[in-house]
Amino acid sequence: MISNYRRGLLQTIDFVCISIALFICELTTIAPELSIFDDYTGACLFTVFFYLLFFYILDGYNVGNEDFKETTGRLAVACLLGIISSAVASYAFQHWRFDRATLCLFFAVSFCMCLAWRYIYYLNKDKVTHPLRILLVGVDRAGKVRQLLKEGLPQAKIMGYVGEPDMDPDAGPCLGAPFDVLDAAKAHGATMILLLPDAPIDDDIAHALLEAKLHGAMVVDIRSFYEHVVKSLPISQITEEWLLQNEGFNLNTRGSLRRLKRALDVLCSLILLIPTAPIMLLTAIAIRLESPGPVIYKQDRVGLFEKEFTVYKFRSMRTDAEKDGAVWAMKNDTRVTRVGRFIRKVRIDELPQIWNILKGDMSFIGPRPERMQFVQELKKEIPYYSIRHTVKPGLTGWAQVCYPYGASVEDSLHKLEYDLYYIKNISILLDITIIMKTVGVVLFPKGAR
Repeated sequence: MISNYRRGLLQTIDFVCISIALFICELTTIAPELSIFDDYTGACLFTVFFYLLFFYILDGYNVGNEDFKETTGRLAVACLLGIISSAVASYAFQHWRFDRATLCLFFAVSFCMCLAWRYIYYLNKDKVTHPLRILLVGVDRAGKVRQLLKEGLPQAKIMGYVGEPDMDPDAGPCLGAPFDVLDAAKAHGATMILLLPDAPIDDDIAHALLEAKLHGAMVVDIRSFYEHVVKSLPISQITEEWLLQNEGFNLNTRGSLRRLKRALDVLCSLILLIPTAPIMLLTAIAIRLESPGPVIYKQDRVGLFEKEFTVYKFRSMRTDAEKDGAVWAMKNDTRVTRVGRFIRKVRIDELPQIWNILKGDMSFIGPRPERMQFVQELKKEIPYYSIRHTVKPGLTGWAQVCYPYGASVEDSLHKLEYDLYYIKNISILLDITIIMKTVGVVLFPKGAR
C-alpha cells in the first residue's frame, strides 16, 4: 500500500522528468525562434496532465512492490496512452500541436527517464524506504493485528506489545506493562504506537500518550490507522459501537448525495451505451457461434436491502455449468468457454448490466452483487456482512479493484473489509477514483472478475 506522501513525492519526480523531456524536445525538434513552454503551452499542459493521469490509473507508483517487468509494462502503456490522449486533445488547437518528430522524441525520452528513476528506486528500495517499527498497546487480538499488518503493510515490523502477558505465541513478545509504553517505545526504537481495542489506558497513560503525540510521536488507533492507510476496515478489530461513533455511512441519510449518485448513474449509462453497442453486438455473435444456448445469462442476485433482482450478463460458461447446483466461481474455471474467458478478462461480460443500472437495481459503483444462497451462508460466517446491502450493488467497486481474485469465505471477508470502507467513506470523488482504477485493473488484471 502506497502512502499519499510517497505517491506525491514520486509524482513530483515524474513531473520533473516530463518537464526535462519537453525541454530536450525544445532543443532538438522545435524551431530556434520558438519556446516549447510559451508557444506550445496547451500541448505541454495536455501532455503533463494525461501522463500523470495514466501513471495514476495504471498504478505506476507501485514500483518496489512488484516485479520490475510489470512496472516496465505499466509505464510503457501509460506513456503510450498519455501521448495519444494529449495528441488528440491538442488537435483542436493548431498552434499548440506538436509535430510527429516532437511526439516521437518526447515519448522515447520521457519513457526512458521515468523508467530510469524507477529502476534506481527498485534497486535501492531497501535503502530509500524505512519500514514502520510498531509497538502495540493491548494484547487482545494482537495475533490478528499482526496478520492484518502483514497483509496490508508487509514492510512494517511489529516490535511487540505492552500489556498483560499472553500465552498466545502469535501475540509476540511482551515488552512491559501499559504504564511503560513510552519507555518501551524508546528502548526498542518504535516509530509508531498502535492502540488496540482493548488497550488498558487509564488517565495517567492517556496523558502521557497525548503529550508524546503533541510532541510528534505517532500514536494512532488500529482501526483508524488501517482505514486511512490500507483503505479498508478490519472486521476483527471493529465493533458496532465504533461504527456508530465514527463519521460515515451517510449515503442513505444524505438525500442529495443519493440523488446525485443516481443521476450520474443514468447519465453515464446512456453515454456508455453509444460506444459499447458495437462491442456488445460482436460479443453476442461470438457467443452464439461458439456454443449453443442463450447469449444473455440471467441470474437472481441480492441488491439493496437484500431484495433480489435479475442481473443480466453475457453468457461466459457452458449452458450446463450449474447442472449440479450453485457453486463458487473459480479462477481458471473449466466451465468457462474460450469467448467467455476473454470477455471476462476485459469485463465485457458485465456490459448488459447497464440495463440493471438504468432500471435502478444497480449502481456503477458498489459492492459486487451475490446470490441469495451465498449471502445466507456468508451472513452466518462473517460479522457485519449485511451492511454491504445498505447500498446498491455495483458494476465495479472498491473491493474489485483492491483485492485479487478469490472465491471462498475468507476472500469474502477480506472483500467485505474493502466494501465497508467504501460504504463508510462514499463520495463522488471516491467513485471517480474507482472508475479510474477499474481501467487499470482491466489493462493489468489483478482485481476480481
